[in-house]
Amino acid sequence: MDYLAVKHTHMLFAVLSIILFYVRSFSRLKTGALAKNKVVFIGSHSIDTLLLVSAVALIVMAGFNPLEQSWLLEKIILVIAYIVLGIVAAKQSAQSAKVVLLAITTLILLAIGYLASVKTALLL
Repeated sequence: MDYLAVKHTHMLFAVLSIILFYVRSFSRLKTGALAKNKVVFIGSHSIDTLLLVSAVALIVMAGFNPLEQSWLLEKIILVIAYIVLGIVAAKQSAQSAKVVLLAITTLILLAIGYLASVKTALLL
């Protein structure tokens, strides 16, 4: 598979992952029934796994070293923060905490998208 095909596949998985993240998040703000749906749960985790696999494939194919590419290192750190905050948000019982964490994860997703598009580090 060539780089461009893997890149577009990765972008598709990113969009699907974000959509499913918001479906589950908004569901948890209401009844939580959709977030607990087995198809949504398994589908979301499957898409996230494929997203990470395609990310690793892109890094290998491009020959990037995250320690040499500061934008990539920032993106990896933000992805880890996004995952951790998503887990924390899912376990919250207070509605206000869920909303605050959803807002923070939205900002993180915007930063990840920015880094992916401009490939210029924000902080490092």
